Amino acid sequence: MSMDTKRNVEWEEEHYPRPLLKKRTPWMYVTAAWFFLKHLIKREARYYTKRPVDTLFFLTYRCTSRCKTCTLWQRTDKTGEMDLDDWKRAVDQSAALGAKNIELFGGDALLRKDILIPLTKYISGKPGLCSDMVTNCNLMTEKTARELVEAGLHDLWVSIDGIAEAHNAVRGRDKTFSKVEQTIQWFREFRGDSSLPLLHANTTISNLNFDSFEKVLPYAEEMGIDFIHLEYAGEFWDELLDQSVIDGIRPNPYFVRQDDKSILVNEEQARIVKAKIEQMKNDVRFMNISLQCENVDKLTIKQMVEGDCDNRRCYIARTKITIDPRGNVVGCGFYGDWVMGNIGEKPLNEIWNNKSHKRFLNHFAKRHTKLCKHCIVGVQRNPSVAQNVRDYFNRALGRARM
Repeated sequence: MSMDTKRNVEWEEEHYPRPLLKKRTPWMYVTAAWFFLKHLIKREARYYTKRPVDTLFFLTYRCTSRCKTCTLWQRTDKTGEMDLDDWKRAVDQSAALGAKNIELFGGDALLRKDILIPLTKYISGKPGLCSDMVTNCNLMTEKTARELVEAGLHDLWVSIDGIAEAHNAVRGRDKTFSKVEQTIQWFREFRGDSSLPLLHANTTISNLNFDSFEKVLPYAEEMGIDFIHLEYAGEFWDELLDQSVIDGIRPNPYFVRQDDKSILVNEEQARIVKAKIEQMKNDVRFMNISLQCENVDKLTIKQMVEGDCDNRRCYIARTKITIDPRGNVVGCGFYGDWVMGNIGEKPLNEIWNNKSHKRFLNHFAKRHTKLCKHCIVGVQRNPSVAQNVRDYFNRALGRARM
């Protein structure tokens, strides 16, 4: 498979519009516009039909990192975590509802190696279904890497927030960067001439690494990674959570300030980030790697400083099934206590779009919660039609939002 074909795989999966960061020919504008139009129509149809396209499996909440940008590692209870047969049933029922992709997530999904490999193989054996996995690499071994490739993992997302000690400092663990390097090398070796699994470097930008995150791009290309994704840090705080209680249920997101210290950038730092990304867009034209930076591009300087994401509607809760480690189908990952049902008690098709689900969606449609305005996950996934068109043309014309 050629490098150009490999680059286009993700866009054919309809997760995002086709990027315009490479060659800009008139025909590319035409084809990209047509692709984008189809993307918008399908996206709006799914919003109203509530037809799921993705499923998020929290295999465990437990984690081996101590990240300064995430608090999932503070959840240590493994009581009631589902076994392999339970997760296989979740795969079958998700696929029956129309889901095309299963995200194997944590915490640290490698803490569930007992189910991770066979579950990945089970998913890849289902026609039209693929899996991706996000990992900090702490527990990755050569044997596990080989088994995941052989099991048919479609995408591997590796967190890289800096180079060497800069990464370790954000992740709160010594030597974790060396595990990242070794993991990438193993996966490149074991996939051989195949393009799968596609290798993604995910870099979260905050005031912890605003001055050095750009170094990840040349490093990722040197390591043979296919995509680098830049995302801005998400952040919630106690007062905001108190203002987002719905029906007596308080949100429990995992992007929460630790020790009352914000990781958002200030105005000067935000301008530095924007300038560095523009330089990265120029640099990547001469590289064999794709740069995805929509998440940061969609934010203005003011929004980065204040953590205001200007989300107006939620597509995620309508098109993405989220299942926690105990089999609870929840409203979204940030409202983990809003349980719509449990797949151990009811089939998924009786839970999805039930009364509890509809009530949850109604709260967001009427903007009863302030949490969504600060949801960084929604920046790339929840823009309205007007916002999507605006951002698309800004991107096509090379304009940065300031």
